[in-house]
Amino acid sequence: MRKTLHVDIDAFFVSVEEVLDPSLKGKPVIVGGNPEGRGVVAAASYAVRRYGVHSAMPIAQAKQLCPHAIFLRGSHRRYSEYSEKVFEILKRYSPLVEPMSLDEAFVDLTGCERLHGPVLKSAEKIRNEIRGALGLNASIGIASNKLLAKIASAYCKPNGMLWIAPGMEQRFLAPLPIQRVPGIGPKGGAELRRMGIKSVGDLARLPLELLEEAYGKWGVSLYSKA
Repeated sequence: MRKTLHVDIDAFFVSVEEVLDPSLKGKPVIVGGNPEGRGVVAAASYAVRRYGVHSAMPIAQAKQLCPHAIFLRGSHRRYSEYSEKVFEILKRYSPLVEPMSLDEAFVDLTGCERLHGPVLKSAEKIRNEIRGALGLNASIGIASNKLLAKIASAYCKPNGMLWIAPGMEQRFLAPLPIQRVPGIGPKGGAELRRMGIKSVGDLARLPLELLEEAYGKWGVSLYSKA
């Protein structure tokens, strides 16, 4: 059984800005440029998310939702530097590190127990080292494959850790809203709910033939994920 981690730095761009300027901590911060322009939100602090602001939202809309937010242009160079430091830490725990973006990566800890101890202990060490060395919080999902690990890390955000133990996969997944599954966005989720599919368990109970007929390759992908 593989031991896969999905390591995701919480609100990465904003968190780096908070490390560089601690006065920003706890404040509604938006990274993404000029609020008078046409850009989109690259990152939003948890404080500003309470107002409905989220990544990929038009900057102008974010300003309407939270006029008193602090808007920052951000620096890709700085974020890349911190990203490299995060990956350096991860590579000390496994040679199999698969970056997915600047702020997230899969780490395969299979067979690394002799060096670093049980997987839960290793994951906690990683979180503590990232926090101690860089001042960043990481959420980590642990499971037997990448899909489950990614779902787990999203579930335990912010600053959490969740292990889906072998044999517990279906019990964990079944009650989750369908949009917890990567690849199901707002439009896809709305379409599935119109069919009465509200949870991953609902999706798993549908025949493959029905999903393939209704959604083609996407339906086959949904079936395999559920």
